[in-house]
Amino acid sequence: MSRLLTPEDLYALKLCGDPRIAPDGTRIAYIHSEIDREAYEYRRSIWVVPTAGGAPRQFTSGPKDSAPRWSPDGSRLAFVRAPGGEVKPSSAEERAKGKGKPQIWLMPADGGEAQQLTFLRHGAGAPVWSPDGTTLLFAADTGETDDADADDAALKGKHLPKVRAIDHMWYRLDGHGYTYELRTHLFSISSAGGEPKPLSDGDWNDSEPAWSPDGRRITFVSDRSDERWNWPAGQVWVQEVAGGEPQRISDEELGANAPQFSPDGHALAFLASPRRHGTGHTDLYVAPATPTEGPARLLTEDFVATCDDTCIDDMRIGHGGAHLVWSTDGRDIYFMASMHGTTHVYATRPDGSLLPQRVTDGQYHVSGFTLDEARRQLALAISDPAVPGDIYTQPVSLVEQHDEARAPQRLTEVNAALLAEAELARPEELAYHGADGWELQGWVMRPTRAAPDEKLPTILEIHGGPAAMYGYSFFMEFQLLVAQGYAVVYGNPRGSTGYGRQFSGAVTLDWGGKDYQDVMAGLDAAIARGGIDETRLGVTGGSYGGYMTNWAVGHSDRFAAAVTMRSVTNAADFFGESDLGWWLAVDEMGGTPWENLDLLMQHSPITYVANIHTPLLILHSDNDLRCPIGQGEQLFTALKYLGRETRLVRFEEQSHDLSRGGHPRSRVIRYHAILDWFAKYIPARERAEVVHQP
Repeated sequence: MSRLLTPEDLYALKLCGDPRIAPDGTRIAYIHSEIDREAYEYRRSIWVVPTAGGAPRQFTSGPKDSAPRWSPDGSRLAFVRAPGGEVKPSSAEERAKGKGKPQIWLMPADGGEAQQLTFLRHGAGAPVWSPDGTTLLFAADTGETDDADADDAALKGKHLPKVRAIDHMWYRLDGHGYTYELRTHLFSISSAGGEPKPLSDGDWNDSEPAWSPDGRRITFVSDRSDERWNWPAGQVWVQEVAGGEPQRISDEELGANAPQFSPDGHALAFLASPRRHGTGHTDLYVAPATPTEGPARLLTEDFVATCDDTCIDDMRIGHGGAHLVWSTDGRDIYFMASMHGTTHVYATRPDGSLLPQRVTDGQYHVSGFTLDEARRQLALAISDPAVPGDIYTQPVSLVEQHDEARAPQRLTEVNAALLAEAELARPEELAYHGADGWELQGWVMRPTRAAPDEKLPTILEIHGGPAAMYGYSFFMEFQLLVAQGYAVVYGNPRGSTGYGRQFSGAVTLDWGGKDYQDVMAGLDAAIARGGIDETRLGVTGGSYGGYMTNWAVGHSDRFAAAVTMRSVTNAADFFGESDLGWWLAVDEMGGTPWENLDLLMQHSPITYVANIHTPLLILHSDNDLRCPIGQGEQLFTALKYLGRETRLVRFEEQSHDLSRGGHPRSRVIRYHAILDWFAKYIPARERAEVVHQP
């Protein structure tokens, strides 16, 4: 008999990602991730699976391998390897060679001994092969410490608190930490080994390098504008490998990424959104590879989908990243785009003659893709609400040309054992109208053992962003709530991506306004459909979803309990506390604290804290640089002062991405905290047995 899912099942879950198909299309290298429960550590290794079917095999030993990249002839695989656990240098020589840092390694494609290629002090990023296979291009952090004494003391096992000097607004980034004096620049290195050659320098960051087809030029992303430390946004550049000054291709008013040369080297495709006052919507552009030949052209002005993977889940941080691929004849550009709860691969024409057309189709989430050299075969990483993620392959064709033989073929089943014994629910789509009569999309997920007419206690989930979307992806948090006997309601209010730039931009200067009306309209629509006990409602969300949870309990008494996670509470304080707080205050809410304090406080949940009577659990990480823990602490202190029912759970040494990639034990404890809080105030009639063994 099948059983219900529990938080401890997180330790058994395995994930597949970053699929990289070999040039000849016969096999796919991918990252296989799992958790070592005894060590409480993530283990990542590279596996290879034949596209014709067959058993996947482990290709590298790990424990933290990533970024597999085939050589152009398919004879070698380059990848990035980091050591497991905490490895620190014990001498100046070891430090100079980057001991303990991620480095690029090479391995024969048919197996054998892996060889370390780079030995850089701060490590190396993902490798990019030159067209002839002789050279690898990569980005790496550079710079000298601004407190050498403290660094030298660490080599002797001593600790000196560092003293840092900061003169930029943008000096930290959640999940990455404090950048201080470090800058990211580009390097090349012979695939035969040797010393890396620096290709860029300066007081800025360079990233996302790619080769021209003839190997004489590179393109990359860098913000070298005067605004780079205030309103960071990269531009596309082109540079001769032999030397010379780089040329900027994209406009400084755009934030661009993922540039790729056309097969003839005359054009560049890239993704971009506005540097300032954006809507969260990403577009596809094409530009001449020489700036004097004309400006960039927007290819997706009438395209509803956003040209990015914005379908969120609680299994992955960042998914597969933005990725563009040209067809061999230069007639098509392949890319990922998110629309109406799905992320798929699309194709469009660089001359603008074809509105983007789907290449993959179905109610699922593509989190990564690549194509073989002939552009005939796709490698895909796919998940759906009941499948955490596997590797698939599919012939390349537009959706209208598909038949059963051209549908995605599953090559891995990494969670077969767990899925065979644990019941997982699938959602039902919900169409409804929000503020101004706007058409909205949502879902209701019910327990598999519930009767169709049974009125269930229900949890309203609100996504973060707001420039993101819920959709057909795997959310363990939802499945755990369903396993405890709750229905889960979730949807995409205005501000969400995947419904056009006007829709995603509609939340600007209106946080807590019509977006809140949309959220509540989704709950009301689910209640009207039936099967929900409206006397037993809960609400929860993280980041912007945490903001909206705080807002909801400050403006409604409908909820019997709430859980707010990594939330925004005070927009005025957020201006100076967050890694990008000034951007949210000025561009999203309308001003600085000294000029528009009343406006910022009007949109701050802390202003309405006296109205909160709903028992509120506050979950926050103390290393969260996006929504610093002071935001949660303010809310907790105010509620305690008012004598309200509240609790703060502080996760030490965790970032904003605790729920997706935090310490495994902390993630399991987080699940338990959510389930226990709702069970206390909104008991379900039947609960799965949960044993607390985090």
